[in-house]
Amino acid sequence: MGEFYGIAEIADALGLSRQLVAVWRRRRSHGMPDPDAELASGPIWRAETVAPWIERVRSRLGLQGGQTGATRALALRTCRRVLRLVALMLEESTRFELLDKAADQLRELVPEIDRCANDVVGSLLRELVEPVRDPDEAVELVQVQLIEVLPAVTALARNMPG
Repeated sequence: MGEFYGIAEIADALGLSRQLVAVWRRRRSHGMPDPDAELASGPIWRAETVAPWIERVRSRLGLQGGQTGATRALALRTCRRVLRLVALMLEESTRFELLDKAADQLRELVPEIDRCANDVVGSLLRELVEPVRDPDEAVELVQVQLIEVLPAVTALARNMPG
């Protein structure tokens, strides 16, 4: 990257949204270093100040050099569809037509997910859709498997804002 970083450059380096990085800075969270200077356009950091922090955050979040917008969008779409399917599975009176539709919608993402770069996010997405790959799998087994991946859905959604 360059010699100086602003919020936008940090967000791009991490593959996260500018809004999220701005919130981290405002809340002084995730160990974000103080800016080296404040301009009318916002805070700036020297590369030597912020680059080590960016690498630590990438490592902690499992990001490899940031993610593309397409990967973020796919990750969020996958998370939403997994959560919708789990919510339908947990209803007291099962609505099988909606359940089948939600499973099919999640299954539609499988080819796109399989084409994902072989990185941490791609492997997480493959793990999230694994329970629905076989349309003939028993609903109860799929439900258990999807509930088991919920922590991964939460982490992915939290760390990959769209």
